[in-house]
Amino acid sequence: MKKIFIACVLGLACMLQLAADDGFGLGVWFDVPNRIGSKSIEGIGLGLPVIANSQTEGASLALCGNNVQKMEGFQFAWLGFNYARSLEGVQLAFVNMQRKQHGDFALQLGFYNQAGENGVQLGFLNNAHNNATFQLGLININKNGLLPIMIFVNFGRDLFD
Repeated sequence: MKKIFIACVLGLACMLQLAADDGFGLGVWFDVPNRIGSKSIEGIGLGLPVIANSQTEGASLALCGNNVQKMEGFQFAWLGFNYARSLEGVQLAFVNMQRKQHGDFALQLGFYNQAGENGVQLGFLNNAHNNATFQLGLININKNGLLPIMIFVNFGRDLFD
């Protein structure tokens, strides 16, 4: 039992050392370790169970949750949520949230998807506060869309202009 414990501690120490590099970031919880909240990652961010950082270009993978201010790439949470204040890329989780799309493409795949601006949403319940490009799900709420509420499919108003 002692050998397993020592191996786990050494493994965690090696992972924390790798977290110091800009190509990899390891998060345990919000602002744990202390410097992860302000870190920009160009590569892979790993949340065991949660990662919260300022910017990721690449992939942000977590067991329970991702909280990234500016995300360019792919966010995946096995059991929980993805949040990006600004998104260019793909979110895949049970719950996906983004405030605005800052690039050409934003795709959300999950049970509940919430977008502040634009993007494509595929899920059970899709909610766009401004104007999603396309929504496919049981309930689709698109405040400035073709229709404000639709079942199965809804389109953004800009798609037909």
